[in-house]
Amino acid sequence: MVEMANLWVDLLYNHQTSSVLGILIFLSLVCGFYLVFPFTISLVSLFLPDEVKPDSSQESVSDFACIITAYKDIDMAWPLVRSLLAQRYPNFHVYLVADAVQHPFQQIFDPKFSLLVPPAALNSKVASLDYALNHLLGTHTHVVVFDPDNLVPDHFLAVIDRYHQAGFALVQGKRIAKNIDSTYAALDALGEYYYDYAVRKAPYLIGSSSTIAGSGMSIQMDLYKENIAGEMEEFRQKGVVVSEDKSLQLQMVNRGYRIGYAAAAIIFDEKIRSSEQIGKQRGRWLNSYFRHSIQALGAFGRGVLRADWNAMLFSVAVLMPPMVVLVGLSFLLMFVGLFVKIAVTLSLLAALSTFVVGFLGILLLNRAPRPVLAAIPQIPRFVLGQISGFLNIKRANKDFMATEHTYKVEIEDVWQARSKEFGYLARWWRK
Repeated sequence: MVEMANLWVDLLYNHQTSSVLGILIFLSLVCGFYLVFPFTISLVSLFLPDEVKPDSSQESVSDFACIITAYKDIDMAWPLVRSLLAQRYPNFHVYLVADAVQHPFQQIFDPKFSLLVPPAALNSKVASLDYALNHLLGTHTHVVVFDPDNLVPDHFLAVIDRYHQAGFALVQGKRIAKNIDSTYAALDALGEYYYDYAVRKAPYLIGSSSTIAGSGMSIQMDLYKENIAGEMEEFRQKGVVVSEDKSLQLQMVNRGYRIGYAAAAIIFDEKIRSSEQIGKQRGRWLNSYFRHSIQALGAFGRGVLRADWNAMLFSVAVLMPPMVVLVGLSFLLMFVGLFVKIAVTLSLLAALSTFVVGFLGILLLNRAPRPVLAAIPQIPRFVLGQISGFLNIKRANKDFMATEHTYKVEIEDVWQARSKEFGYLARWWRK
């Protein structure tokens, strides 16, 4: 009996050990893949040109409804309105939705501008977008979505139209940092420059789709109305809609659409300026990632069954874990590997080394400015703030969690200071 008991103990121990090893190897393979994936596709993309060219003999095909959703404060939106009204492209109208704004004061009067004030507070970006779509003037072919802190140079809409001419129903512009004058803003900008190339430009150039950023994206009117109608159903049921842009991109790719990336359609976006803002913003992003992962896995499976390269690669890009999760889990697995299987630790060390080289390489490929690169040694400060974002994951299911914006500046000032960064794209906007 004693021998039999010892045998069962040995079998149970070996089974548990093999199970732990199997889980360790599986997680290590996933982490290792995603540590090298962004740099790999970025290197491949260097040899593939953009299929859309600056020069076109075709006439403009788009009539844009430019929708800005402001929540509680519209003062930040006026510089964006002015930058849109200065567009060289002829066919557009600007709509500013003032949600929950007490006594909104209209600063600008222009035939191409409308201030929309809902009769009651909507407390939702999706509801604001739906309100604007139901109060459009004229017949627009496409919708461009903006946050109130954005700014665009005068060629933005003309570049976006070139991609619609080429047949793209949904196009994402190049969203980068508006402000890089503080440590936290520069650290936030690091991520924007990295992801702008790794999950927008690179996948697009190798024949898949760019992810969309929630602002600076243009979509065919009928597709967007259909999407927002579905999001409004969720809003009525739950009282809040989380990451409607992530849901939109998966829906479009599942339906066979390819999302274009317009590198010369530059959109400046305000970056956070304090540690207090990190947890709230990252909590919303982490919630979005975990919420849509199952949907992305389904899209990958359907892509495999249809042999759809666009859907497969796009789903892989969307499933890439947030950087703090990916790197943190990799270090944890390396530590466990020291006691279970040293080969796992060594493999992840090699993958992490590749990731570091790739991270720096992608920042250089995307021409990140010096103030952004100079913030790299301060990354640990930013990581601590991101960890607090885990505390806000559940809150994002119930709370709108709007980000506060304070960096108010005109496009002329930003463009004068930053335009040299984009000299390699100047052929797109030369008059």
